[in-house]
Parts: sequence; C-alpha cells; structure tokens
Amino acid sequence: IGVNNDGADKGSFGGPSAQGQAGAIAMAINDAGIEASSISYIEAHGTATPLGDPIEIEGLNLAFGDQEQKQFCAMGSVKSNLGHLTAASGVAGLIKTALALHHGQIPPTLFYNKLNPNISLDDSPFYINAGLKNWESDSKRRAGVSSFGVGGTNVHIVLEEFENVTAPSGSPKPFSLITWSAKTESGVANYAKKLAGFTEKNAGISIADMAFTLQ
Repeated sequence: IGVNNDGADKGSFGGPSAQGQAGAIAMAINDAGIEASSISYIEAHGTATPLGDPIEIEGLNLAFGDQEQKQFCAMGSVKSNLGHLTAASGVAGLIKTALALHHGQIPPTLFYNKLNPNISLDDSPFYINAGLKNWESDSKRRAGVSSFGVGGTNVHIVLEEFENVTAPSGSPKPFSLITWSAKTESGVANYAKKLAGFTEKNAGISIADMAFTLQ
C-alpha cells in the first residue's frame, strides 16, 4: 500500500497533483515487491472530470515508467456503476477489484464512448476496458486500486489473486462431530436440512474437513 499527501504541490485544495499520485502508486508497487509490468488491471479513482482524469493518467504513467509493451493494463472505475460514493468510493473500488480477481473477469466501465481529448493512451501501458472480458494472465493476476481524496491525500493498494490451498484436517477418524447453531429451534432444523442437502450434493466431501470448519 502507498499513502501520501500532495502538500504544497497541489494547485488548490481540491486540485490533484500527478506527482503526488505517482508517488503513492510507486510506493505501493515497491511495497508489494513486484514489477509494474505484472499489473494487468487498474481500478482508477476515475472522477470523470476534465481536470482530474488527465492528471490521474499522468500519475499512472509516471509510476509505471517507460514500458516496452503498450496497452497491456486494463482500466476501469466502479463510479460508472454507482456514481461518486464520497468517503466510501475507495472501499467500493477495493471490493469490486477483489471480486474481479475472484471471478477472473474484468467488469466493463459503463457508458464509455470516447476518450477525454486531453488523454492519450496509445503510447501508455493502459487501455479503457469497455466490456466484460475474461482476465487473461500468464502469471498471477495483479491489480492496483487508487483512491484520491479532496485535500490531496492519495492512497493506492496492490492486490494479487489468492490461490486456495486446502489444508488437511488431520488423519481420518471413524467418527466426526458435526456442529451447528442458530438463533431459533426452527433455524436449527433448517440449518440441519441445508447441511444434509449439501453433503448429498457433494458426495466426495471430507467429513473431517466439514467438522473442522464448523467447529
């Protein structure tokens, strides 16, 4: 993660600084111990303002540096789905990106028709993702999430997909104790039916794992 503030470099209280944003992004990449070229999606702050978006792209270009490959990193913003959520905009972008990593798909940026004339992406690492697409990657999927606040506070975090490695629950036992609870007696009974249905649909499930998880 990278966090900083534009300080005196910003043009006004609400005016962003490309250098400040680049510093936070570069800090997050360095903290993650990765190369910028391994990031294949950016969840942008994306205010869709004539001033803010070109500055954000400039900051990203500064942080990524001169990359040999062009337009390999998709960009989008959850604000095209929900509007600007003010204090919650950063966590909304974080949740969206975590779900994109989980499903292996990059969601579209809605209502995107043409690029801001003050932005050029042809010679940059970035392109706007305008349609749902499978997230293809030769290595682990990685993404960056930006959130920039009024007053010059910049935050960027790097996320990497999680590979679930099932841990053994120990040696098999002749019996396993399955536990569950609910607030009411009817809830307990309904939970029991769901557990029974789950085991019927998943005949190969490890009962020891199931007991371990529920306990």
